[in-house]
Amino acid sequence: MATLMKTLTKEKYTFPCERWLDSNEDDNEVVRELPATGELIAEPLVTVCTGTVGGSGTDASVFLNLIGDQGDTGDRDLINCKNNVNKFEKGSLDEFLIEAVAIGQIRRVRIGHDGKGGGSAWFLDKVIVREEGQAEANAVEFPCNRWLARNEDDGQIVRELLKESDISVTFEFYCHAYICSLCTGDIPGGSSDSDVFVKLYGEKGDTSKMMLVVSANDLGNYFETGRVDIFTVETFDIGQINRLLIGHTNKGMRAGWFLDSVQILVPVHGKNYMFPSHRWLDEDEADGKTTVELYPSEILDVEQLINYEITVVTGDVVFAGTNAVVFIQIYGDKGKTEVITLESRSNNFERNTTEIFKIEAKDVGKIFKIRIGHNGAGIGSGWFLETVDVKHLIMALVPKEKKKEDKKKKKKKKKEEDEDEEGGEEMQEVVLTYHFPCSRWLAGGEEDGELVVELAPLLPIFNTYEVCVFTGDMMGAGTDANVYINIYGENGDTGERCLKNSDNINKFEGGQEDVFIVTAVDLGPLKKLRIRHDNSESYSSWYLDRVEIVDTKEDTTYYFPCNRWLAVDEDDGQIARELVPVDEAFMRKDDDDEGTSGTLGLEQKCNEASKLVYASVG
Repeated sequence: MATLMKTLTKEKYTFPCERWLDSNEDDNEVVRELPATGELIAEPLVTVCTGTVGGSGTDASVFLNLIGDQGDTGDRDLINCKNNVNKFEKGSLDEFLIEAVAIGQIRRVRIGHDGKGGGSAWFLDKVIVREEGQAEANAVEFPCNRWLARNEDDGQIVRELLKESDISVTFEFYCHAYICSLCTGDIPGGSSDSDVFVKLYGEKGDTSKMMLVVSANDLGNYFETGRVDIFTVETFDIGQINRLLIGHTNKGMRAGWFLDSVQILVPVHGKNYMFPSHRWLDEDEADGKTTVELYPSEILDVEQLINYEITVVTGDVVFAGTNAVVFIQIYGDKGKTEVITLESRSNNFERNTTEIFKIEAKDVGKIFKIRIGHNGAGIGSGWFLETVDVKHLIMALVPKEKKKEDKKKKKKKKKEEDEDEEGGEEMQEVVLTYHFPCSRWLAGGEEDGELVVELAPLLPIFNTYEVCVFTGDMMGAGTDANVYINIYGENGDTGERCLKNSDNINKFEGGQEDVFIVTAVDLGPLKKLRIRHDNSESYSSWYLDRVEIVDTKEDTTYYFPCNRWLAVDEDDGQIARELVPVDEAFMRKDDDDEGTSGTLGLEQKCNEASKLVYASVG
């Protein structure tokens, strides 16, 4: 047990524990979080999924931090795996229980490793988090699909992940680059062999403690006398920096360090922060401290840049890859970027590979073309480029999110003026994607022999559809089978989508409405839908009352009545139905006229079928 007292108010807080903190006792944990009052301990079950690419497993020590609405768990070493003896092997799914004080809804996951050992490079597929004992359908995925390795990708061994089902803006755009320049003093014995870390504090929050392990300007010995080492760390936007914490682990033959100064450049904010130090971080020198807080002496304005994410796909043809130096230049209505070299620590531009590069460059406004090519250096430099995608963050007017209860009020004939108050648009940050198809050689001995090409973008327009599925309320109407839908419009269809994530824990229960979100290329006016189940469970028979689809961009609701069984042992034995939309008036049910909507809906279907017959005869 521990007791904490506020010295000013004499308030006392008691933290009961009555558990071992021992690697050989209890659950073998050496770190515990204790609530001051109440049963506030939660135990999220974390599944860490290692990728299946060559060499994706790691022997390094992995840690994880769950970050929620009400705090975070702190960095936790992932030691005690529930299901595997050898952790983090290629293609493995390793499960861990994280005991911590409840942190509310989990928003982000920070995961990394210490980079130690010959096989430390790790390709992380994703992290899955759910409360122990709850259904897997309630699990939240945090995708990664990148290397955590000093010699692969961007060299980072720690990444912050955002949940897949969150807002449309990818976390990569909130994750800003902070370029840290550390100047070691030019005095005898000022160099250090220890590992250095930094933590930044800003007006919007603070970062976790970040180890500086991969230098941007040198891969040799760090923190040598009179030298500047540059490190790039990525973390969420903390706003204006007001102080930093810097120190080292005090390990190594010569751990003591004389830190002269620190500069933090934040290109997307257009700020360069100057932190003077000129002091020892050494337990045998000065005050004996190995960690210090520094405050900015000066904040300089520099050219403000924005984040671009560039995705390059190399084609799947013989000898498609290249070892030459690849570069890109982006043109927009506000100007053009510098020529930017696309490189990372991985072996880039191999056949049939997709590679992602994050760059900071000037805001060129609306992009109308790119120039991309290579310098033709090396044997077999020819390159077959398939596509390029360029993404960046913009502010745009988007429709306000409509709450489910607001939609129900509409069904109850809410007054038009009240409906208008709930509509409208608001400014939000959204990701704009420019797609540049290429599908050609950039090679001296192929096609026209050009090594550089200019590409113009295709801009697909995406839309979000709110799919509301109503199950009938008669006996045995619900289903446990997997349900699939394909929505058709004037501009194409969504393809068959599995309806997984409902707003209800148990989907498709009798008399229940389940709401799903489907994002697809804008379909235009909707023409029909096809819905089915796979008859995979003991209770598969399903009575579908109707489907309603809200086109969020156009703020239009489409009504698809069914009122039939999808079952092998009911009705006509079919488990798939095609439905066409009817007017809203057909869906209104008066107290003395129940069933009208379904009848009129089926009549509508009959009319459509008749038209097809007449057309074929004619």
